Amino acid sequence: MDDLLHRLSRCRAGMAALEFVFLAPALLMLVFSIIVYSLYFAAYFGVRQAASEGARTALAGLSSDERISLATTRAQEIVDSYGNLLGSGKDAVITTSTDGANAFMVTVSYDISDSPIMRYASILPLPATDMKASATVTNGGY
Repeated sequence: MDDLLHRLSRCRAGMAALEFVFLAPALLMLVFSIIVYSLYFAAYFGVRQAASEGARTALAGLSSDERISLATTRAQEIVDSYGNLLGSGKDAVITTSTDGANAFMVTVSYDISDSPIMRYASILPLPATDMKASATVTNGGY
């Protein structure tokens, strides 16, 4: 029996497989985390882009009502262009506000709880599912 234990303790066959068994789950989790967080940040970028594009488009409006209409339409177009990345079946909440005659602000909030990111990443600690971004532009002049 001692001879068998002595031979097994000196045997190096299968050592790579044993190391792979211990390291593979951690490495696979790391790769999965990188992919999931990349998708999350891409979705957040989409919400930020929708707010920025909505505010930028509002500058073309001559009246307050026209600015609101242009901003809301353009922000919704941007959100729709991201497709399933943001999830499906939910609409973005797009609000506009003015600061007197000086500034126009567009706020876009979106709930990504139905997104594939949230369905497949339940084992990872992710930020909140409600994404919110706002952009402010000044109403002309220097």
